[in-house]
Amino acid sequence: MRRFKSISIGIIFAAFLMIFSIQLNADSMGVSQGYDLDELWARAQRQFDISKYDAVLLLESRYLTILDNGDLRTRVHRVVRISTDVGIDDHADLRIPWNSATSTLNIIALRTWMDNKWWPDESEVSETAVVETLPFALAQADDYTSMRETMLLHDGVELQCIMETIYEIEERGGAKVGSDGLWVFPQIDPAVLVEFTLSVPSGVTPAFQFGNGAPEPDIEGGTDQTTYIWEMAYVDRLGSPIISNPAVYAPHVTWSTWKDWETLGNEIISSFDEAAVLSDALADSLSEHLNHEPSNAAKARAVVSLVNEWTRSIHYDSGFWRFSPRSAKRTWETAYGHGLDRAVLAAALFRVAGFSAEPVLRSAPSAAVGLDMPGLSHFGDIAVLVEGLRLNAVFDPVEGSLEHANSWIYGKVVWRPDGGNELRFPGEGHDNPEFWSRNDLVLTLEPGDGGGFCGTGFLSADGVFCPYDEMAGLEGEALSYLNRLVQSVFPGAAVQGYNPEAFGSFHVTAGFEFTLKSLDPDSRGRTCINAGIPMYGITDNLSSDVHLYDEQRSSPVLLSGKMHQNIELRIKTGDREIVYLPEIQALENNVGRFTLTVENRDGWVTIDRELSLNKTTVQPEEWPSLRSLLLEDSDAAYRMILMK
Repeated sequence: MRRFKSISIGIIFAAFLMIFSIQLNADSMGVSQGYDLDELWARAQRQFDISKYDAVLLLESRYLTILDNGDLRTRVHRVVRISTDVGIDDHADLRIPWNSATSTLNIIALRTWMDNKWWPDESEVSETAVVETLPFALAQADDYTSMRETMLLHDGVELQCIMETIYEIEERGGAKVGSDGLWVFPQIDPAVLVEFTLSVPSGVTPAFQFGNGAPEPDIEGGTDQTTYIWEMAYVDRLGSPIISNPAVYAPHVTWSTWKDWETLGNEIISSFDEAAVLSDALADSLSEHLNHEPSNAAKARAVVSLVNEWTRSIHYDSGFWRFSPRSAKRTWETAYGHGLDRAVLAAALFRVAGFSAEPVLRSAPSAAVGLDMPGLSHFGDIAVLVEGLRLNAVFDPVEGSLEHANSWIYGKVVWRPDGGNELRFPGEGHDNPEFWSRNDLVLTLEPGDGGGFCGTGFLSADGVFCPYDEMAGLEGEALSYLNRLVQSVFPGAAVQGYNPEAFGSFHVTAGFEFTLKSLDPDSRGRTCINAGIPMYGITDNLSSDVHLYDEQRSSPVLLSGKMHQNIELRIKTGDREIVYLPEIQALENNVGRFTLTVENRDGWVTIDRELSLNKTTVQPEEWPSLRSLLLEDSDAAYRMILMK
């Protein structure tokens, strides 16, 4: 009896072990591309409070391989745990851009872990989950329809779940002469493991730059390839709001296989100049069209008008065609073009018009561009530097605008591909007081006929505030600009005339006269003069990520340089009774200073508001200080006079 009981217990125990083993196996996500997904999930739960995040990345891996034939293969491997609908929006439906004319896309894995099971099976990719689409911006641009935006739609997504995505894009000849890139480790969600890997042929020695705590690479040598691996564990998410150049503060690595800037420049110039040729008929028509323009500046504006009127700007990343622009003739014939193609067309037109026209690039704000790190990763779209007698301007082909070169390059690193290894750093020295941007506006109001007001104004602006580009022209541009400026302070005002004292590409000084219609008194017979915030000042020169309703932020604020603004309002009140005047204010902190002085003497009221910002990069912990200054400057109570 005891023996039977012992056997029974043994059988039951063995069965229990078998069931437990099966259960363990069923609950295991397994190993994918050498990564233990269960371990990554366990680490995520130990490191992060999962309930506080929309999503947590278990793995974010980017693997770049330069093949012997110059092809560039990019493998993306992402495993993410989704907790909210926001996480689904960010990760469940991915849009992958690639150019089918030069590249191939291979979907390796696209699956969801739900109910202790992968959907679909590891070896499968659901046909309904991969949808090839044409980018909407290119729907009416037939020459660009080789572009694809493949939608990866994960099946079986429910809250909460874990999703895995692996795909490869192989670009033919993408690194034949050279290649470069920028990898920022923090993502939009926190991550357990972030990896960046670069594998190059053994004879290639890439250059690297690290920043903000990025690690040194592990190097693995091989017979045919040398592999560099950067790895960071437990990476916090990018600061909020996300800024245009997170490499300013986030750990990152920049890499390049270009021999030098000259080699990269030659690659750009050769394809650019080959394409920047017009047909004889178009060249003759242009010459005839420009015959009666009275100045070089007028000719340049006429060229810009032709480009804008006859070629639609396609707002799509021209980097997919960086070294293969269409011919200027083709862009003109089709009447559309992305930034690079419109730059080529504009350069061809400018050259026929008698100007020097060369491609030029400027960096992102505060980008750390190095002389020993040739590459395009820190630069935006190509523009066209236009030079001629009394003309030094830059044409932005995406926006279709012509700006004076000084204002376009202010505070940015600038590179001309035809200039070899020379980079310009025009922002150097802007910490000195003489390099501050200043904006001074004085407005004076006196009672006029019919109950209205007549006024005079004085504007002195330089640096980022300089309105030269908006005011230059032969068709009332200056008067139009001053009208917009005054009306932003006094709605309904109209500038009658102006007189410039200094009018240059980096500084403008002008006096002007304006009128303001009668202001209706309230039910108590009081007249309120409430001045608005002037256009084109500090507020309009803040980046779009600056929101005064944000009490805190975890990303820095990048300013266009150190700035000083002085707005003075003088009103002749005569013997009228002053009912309300703002009180004197002063606020000074580590970011800058705001002062408000008020004077009521001899029948005149003067309100003088000054705002100075003494930093170009405002760290997250300094944001409350900057915000306080901006809130003080924007307070309507400091701009109001009530009299009766």
